[in-house]
Amino acid sequence: MTRTYATGEQYERRYMAECCRCGRRRHKAGTWPDGYVCRTCSDRAVRTRGICPGCGQDRALPGLRPGDGVPICTTCAGFSRTFDCSRCGFEGKLLGGRLCERCTLSDRLTALLDDGTGRIRPALVPLFNLLVAMEKPGSGLAWLAMRRSQPA
Repeated sequence: MTRTYATGEQYERRYMAECCRCGRRRHKAGTWPDGYVCRTCSDRAVRTRGICPGCGQDRALPGLRPGDGVPICTTCAGFSRTFDCSRCGFEGKLLGGRLCERCTLSDRLTALLDDGTGRIRPALVPLFNLLVAMEKPGSGLAWLAMRRSQPA
């Protein structure tokens, strides 16, 4: 693969690192208090939810408690960033525009089911409500992406 913007060595230095969670050399998804983290470990961590053993709050648990590696919240782990959706405030995996998967799914379905006025066709509102309420909105996003890539 040729990169006109960087040599292989420059690319490796800027974008690749050993993940602090899995130990594999992967693309950097971010720098967390415990080190560089890959996308796979980042996604898994921000989807981990429960009661934080540090503060007792029910929230996302992407951090790891030093010593025993028990999952803890971003506040207790000392994260400098949050994983809160900029629209609804849900804490979890964020996509473009710092929106959660559910808000992103809602936006894509609204555009897809638009009646030409910027609103969802009235007959399709019940379908829209069911899809947006699905337990795993990431599955709905994956399905929409798959449907878009197939020829008509």
